Amino acid sequence: MFKRCAVVYFLALISFNAVSDTQVLLRGNVISADNADSFQTSGASHQRFDNKTFALSQAVIAFNGIITDDWQLNAVANGYSDGDQKLGFSQLYTQYRPLTPSTIKPEVKLGFFYPAISAENTDMGWLSPHFLSNSAINSWIGEELRTFGVEASLRQSGRQVRSNWSWKVSGSLFKGNDTTGTLLSWRGFALHDRQSLHDDRVKFLPIPGVVSEDGIDAPAWTEPFREIDTKTGYYAGVHVAHKRSSELRYYYFDNRADPLIFDPDKIYAWRTRFHSLTLRHMKSRQFTVFGQVLLGDTLMGENVVKNDFHAAYIAATYSHNKHLVSARLDWYQVIDRDNTLDDPNSSRGEAITVNYTFEMTPQIALSAEWQINRGTQENLRFFNATSNAIPDETFHENLLQLALTYRIN
Repeated sequence: MFKRCAVVYFLALISFNAVSDTQVLLRGNVISADNADSFQTSGASHQRFDNKTFALSQAVIAFNGIITDDWQLNAVANGYSDGDQKLGFSQLYTQYRPLTPSTIKPEVKLGFFYPAISAENTDMGWLSPHFLSNSAINSWIGEELRTFGVEASLRQSGRQVRSNWSWKVSGSLFKGNDTTGTLLSWRGFALHDRQSLHDDRVKFLPIPGVVSEDGIDAPAWTEPFREIDTKTGYYAGVHVAHKRSSELRYYYFDNRADPLIFDPDKIYAWRTRFHSLTLRHMKSRQFTVFGQVLLGDTLMGENVVKNDFHAAYIAATYSHNKHLVSARLDWYQVIDRDNTLDDPNSSRGEAITVNYTFEMTPQIALSAEWQINRGTQENLRFFNATSNAIPDETFHENLLQLALTYRIN
């Protein structure tokens, strides 16, 4: 029902108002990866595509329409060649930004949208302008995190008060996100650019202790935005910026889910909380450094699954004329704190990603990206036994992508 109403709503947005901005992006990728099946096909790889594949990795329509001087409508529709749901919405919300002479200005968002946690995903449709794949942190946020509720904020521009400092504080109440934490626990962090759509389903490796009737008896998939326990979650954030060169963002998130509640599909609510700290510094117009740290925990059942998770990345990007070179280092870890022996959840890894993008025209860009992702994941022992029956918990993934991006602004 929501999807049908959303489609009608989106078409109405495009047609009702001449004062609007619509952007379109199409991206095709040629992928060379390790031979392990991707998590999208219930495989052991942390990549979204299998080896030697041509894929439509992104088809995005981003719409912003002005209703009145104070109200805007925003929508992002996505199409993919992979995953359970190949067409749908990743964002759909209204925004209230009143014109006021006050130096402290209010803002309200209502609908389905991202909290402004990321300094990496600043392009249209919450894409990254620097990489084909997101960091481990923002790959997870794109998969399991979305606000289906309301966010209220206050902000002040330093320019308006003749100061070098600007700030913003915000808070949100939301539903859904009850299953947030499932992928981190049973698949671990991944690095890719696919955003889960509303009513989407994300698969992972069918771990015996998870899917068996003698174990947890849960399916080998999750629906990231499913509402299970009717409780309301919240987050709060603060942004501080110095001129236009440096910015700090801090967010605290708590979905307040009841970990003892599950629905008829045996999908549990997961109580998930985290702190996020993001820093971005533009040294010059050509050179920018940015990074993020994530610290959190998640709980499912009566201590059936209890994990801490940590992740961080640091990235740098340099542009010159039509050339853009970017590099990123990722570290991530999930620490198993429960005593469920047949469901080991610990994992850790590190990754390096290097990207080169050439802007052929204002509409067309050619990108090449190389990534190495390696680490250990305890539940791989059930699938990677060596010839001498020694469990192998390690993974080492190499990924090379060539992408052609076409934009219509």
